[in-house]
Amino acid sequence: MELPKGYTFRKAMDEDAKDVLHVVFTALQEYGLVPEPDKTDVDLKAPATFYKDGFFGVIEDPEGKIIGTFGLLEHEPGVSEIRKMYLLKEARGKGIGKFMLTFLLNKSKELGFSKAMLETASPLVEAIGLYEKYGFEEDPNIPYTERCDKMYFLDLK
Repeated sequence: MELPKGYTFRKAMDEDAKDVLHVVFTALQEYGLVPEPDKTDVDLKAPATFYKDGFFGVIEDPEGKIIGTFGLLEHEPGVSEIRKMYLLKEARGKGIGKFMLTFLLNKSKELGFSKAMLETASPLVEAIGLYEKYGFEEDPNIPYTERCDKMYFLDLK
C-alpha cells in the first residue's frame, strides 16, 4: 500500500504537537466530538515522547503540511492499540487511511503483537467501515476512553 503521489509520512516529533493537535481537534469537531487536551488527548502534546515505545506518525501533503496522524502503543502484553488515526477533510478518500491502517498493522506484527485493538466513536462511520473491511470485530465491552463508544479487535496471526 502506497500513499498518493506527493504525500509522505514520517515519525512525529514533539515539535509537531501544534499541527498534530490541529488535525485531531479539527476532525473531532467536524464529527461533533469534543477534544480533551488535558485528558484523552494529552498524548498529543508531545507525541514522540509519549509514543517512544510504540509509533506515532504524521502524513504530509505535497506542500509539507501535516494532514494526518496515526499512532500505536502496547495496550497489554501481546495486544497493540491503534490510536489517533485522523485525517483532515481534504485528505480523505485518497487511500491514506488504508495506508495508515496497513502500516500500523504491519508495525504491530513487527513488534511481536498477536492482536490489535482500537477504540472509536459511532459518528466516525468512514473509519468504522475501514476497520470492519480489514476484519476488525466489535467487542461488546465498554471502551476505556469516555469519548469512544465502540471497541474493536483483530487477530494478527
